[in-house]
Amino acid sequence: MNTLKLTDEQLWIVQDALDFYSRIGAGQFERIKDHPTFQSFIESLCRPTKKPEVGDRTPQGEILEIKNGKALINGSVGKDGHWVEEKAWIKLKDVKLSTDYSRYHQIRDDADRALLRPRNILINDITMPLHGSWGIYNPSVDDSCRIAFDIIQVIRHEKWKKNPNRSNMTVDSHIHFSHRKDKSSDQIICELNEQSR
Repeated sequence: MNTLKLTDEQLWIVQDALDFYSRIGAGQFERIKDHPTFQSFIESLCRPTKKPEVGDRTPQGEILEIKNGKALINGSVGKDGHWVEEKAWIKLKDVKLSTDYSRYHQIRDDADRALLRPRNILINDITMPLHGSWGIYNPSVDDSCRIAFDIIQVIRHEKWKKNPNRSNMTVDSHIHFSHRKDKSSDQIICELNEQSR
């Protein structure tokens, strides 16, 4: 057996990478656009670059006033389980305007349509619809995708066990191994330290 010691952030990246690997292997090519590089780029591409003005929307809320190089933003924040209106002054240079999500989703939809043909060529099924894919148990899916999926399940189940607000109704509350050839999935162990969640 091998041991790999990771920070919480590194473990999230391993989990996301394995999820990405197993999904692409099952034909979910549309997941490419969910990679943080492309997601951040599209969000910034769809964010207005003009100088912020009173009335503009930001991710934190609406700009109410601008003076002395700062913007007063009226935003909603969560406190003790309730949303409250809270105003805050933010340096104008740090204010980012809200993403134009209509344009954002148009770019993502265009990417989905562009990825359809290459995906269908690679899986040799020109009838597979947009957002369709094989299931993890499909015999055409490489077994390495099932191994990756099993590792993901073990990691997220351990994170679920550490969550004080966990629910038995979520997918991470149980482990259902998909790779059964040699029972090696039963040997996957993930130990989280006390601070991990």
